[in-house]
Amino acid sequence: MDKPTVLDGDFETELRRHFPDADQYGTLFALRAFTINSKALHNTHMAYLRAGARIIRTNTYRIIPDVMQLLQLDSIEYMSLIYLAVIAANTAVKMYAIEMGYDLNSEEYKRNRPLVAGSCGSCLFSLVHNMRDKWNIPVEVLHRLSQTEIIQFHKTRVMKLLRAGVDLLTFESIPTMNELRAIFTLLKSYKTARVLISLLCSDDGRLMDGHDFRDVVRRIRYLLPCQLFTIGAECRRPETMITIMESINSHGRAKIPFLLYIDKSHTLENTGASSAAPSQSHVQELIARGIRYIAGGIETNAMDTRVICTYVDSFCRPTCQDDVSSGEASTSFKPSSYQNIKTLSKL
Repeated sequence: MDKPTVLDGDFETELRRHFPDADQYGTLFALRAFTINSKALHNTHMAYLRAGARIIRTNTYRIIPDVMQLLQLDSIEYMSLIYLAVIAANTAVKMYAIEMGYDLNSEEYKRNRPLVAGSCGSCLFSLVHNMRDKWNIPVEVLHRLSQTEIIQFHKTRVMKLLRAGVDLLTFESIPTMNELRAIFTLLKSYKTARVLISLLCSDDGRLMDGHDFRDVVRRIRYLLPCQLFTIGAECRRPETMITIMESINSHGRAKIPFLLYIDKSHTLENTGASSAAPSQSHVQELIARGIRYIAGGIETNAMDTRVICTYVDSFCRPTCQDDVSSGEASTSFKPSSYQNIKTLSKL
C-alpha cells in the first residue's frame, strides 16, 4: 500500500495563530498580512511543513479581481501579491529543507522536496465571505457568467502563479461543469502545467449543478491526460464521496489517486493537540478505501495536519516498503508517495 500524501490545512485558520491582529482586518486579513505581518505568512507555511505536509498551497485563494477595488490596488500591485505569495511558500520549503539538513543544490533536495501548489479558488468566492456558505450559493448565479468571464477571472492568477514558479496548480471547490469547461480552455495555453482539481459536491455526490461526479471525472481525465495530478472532492458528507471514488477505481483499469478533504465538521475526536482533531478511524478508513491524498479542509490547522500524518504513519508503516527500507516516516523529508508523480501523468 502506498502511503497517502498529506497536504496542508486551512491557511487562514493557521494564520490566525501567528497573526494576533487578524480580526482587525476583516475577511481579507490574509491579504493584509502581506504588508502588515509577512512573517506570519512565513510561519504559517513553516508550521504545516513541520507538521508533515508534503504539499503546501499558496496564500492566493482570495486573490481575485474584486480584491483590486477592495484593497485599492492597481494591476501591478494586484499581481505582485500573487508573486509574493509564491515567494513566501518557496522560501518556506527551502528553510524547512535547511532545518532538515539538506543541501539545496543536491539532486536529493530537487527530487524529494515538498511541493508548492498555486491555489486558485472558484469564481464562487467572489460571492461568499464565509467558506461554510459555499454550499448555499445558488448555482444559477454561476451559470450567468459566460465562459469568457470565467476565463478572465482565472487567467491573471494562473499566469502569474506559473511564472513565479509553483510546482502545480490547484483549482479548488469547482461547483459547476461550466466553470470546468472554462478551466479546460484556459489550460490549453499552459500545456506543461500540472493540475489538481477538486470539485464542490452536494450531499448526493453530484456537482452543485447536478452533474454526476463519475461523468465529470471521466471528462477531466480525457481532457487533461498528461496534466492531471489528482482529482479531489469537497462534500459535507465525505462518506458519500469515498463510496463513489472507491466504485470508480473498482471498475477502471488505471486507478485514480483521489484526494479528499477533512473538515472540522467531519468525524472528530478530542486530542491534546487541539480541541477537536480528525479521528484515527476516519483517517484510516480513507486510506483503506483508496484515498491517496488527504488535505485539511475548513478550520483545520497545523496541529490537525500533524495528527493526520501520525495516523497515516501508524496505519501504513507495516506495509510501506519505503519506510521499511529507509526508516523514514511521512513527516520526514522524503514522502513515499512522491515517486507516484510519473504514474499520475499517465492518467
